[in-house]
Amino acid sequence: MMENVIMEKITYKTRDGVTITGNYFKPQKKWAPVFLLLHMMPATKESWNEFASIIQKNGYAALAIDMRGHGESTDMNGNRLDYKEFKDEEHRNSMNDIASAKEFLAGQSDVDISRIAIVGASIGANLALWQASIDKDVRLIMLLSPGLNYRGILAEELAPKFKGDVYILASEGDTKAAEGSRKLATIFPGETKLEILKGDLHGTNMLNPEIMNDLLKWAFERI
Repeated sequence: MMENVIMEKITYKTRDGVTITGNYFKPQKKWAPVFLLLHMMPATKESWNEFASIIQKNGYAALAIDMRGHGESTDMNGNRLDYKEFKDEEHRNSMNDIASAKEFLAGQSDVDISRIAIVGASIGANLALWQASIDKDVRLIMLLSPGLNYRGILAEELAPKFKGDVYILASEGDTKAAEGSRKLATIFPGETKLEILKGDLHGTNMLNPEIMNDLLKWAFERI
């Protein structure tokens, strides 16, 4: 285990002109797999800080971004973005944030861009699945409180297209997420792990040291 957390604040511009800010946790070994972390709504990249530091201490890279309209990612060609004012299509345009995150990571000499894990919470889970369904470099995904239909991102249509490993986590009392997670777990063609927790916490609010260690132990064995 490596003890020092090295986090760098980075920015990049998407193809449609949004300036995205992220926290990049540099890998502590060369040619490292990378974890892309997508927050829920409302939340920011900082909701992943502890999770990302564990990833880094195990030698891997992690990038947590503020998706458009959240946190520090509020400028689009000089106009201010606020997710609270978004229509569904504007939420779906966050896929541009992910595409450009991959371009940023491809420019890092110490990252193996052919081994990507994406971890998403709530709408971030559905965005993670969408990216995984079209990106051959995504080896595994971890979905925290996914929805069958989040702002028009239809998980049931996307799930059959991803052949990699999947970990789905939801809370029993978070009824819609739990029901959707159970259904999704039957659709993925690859290895799928489903865990339903007690309580009603949603997304990254479910994370505690034990849960984070379980998720990452699973991921480190597969990435």
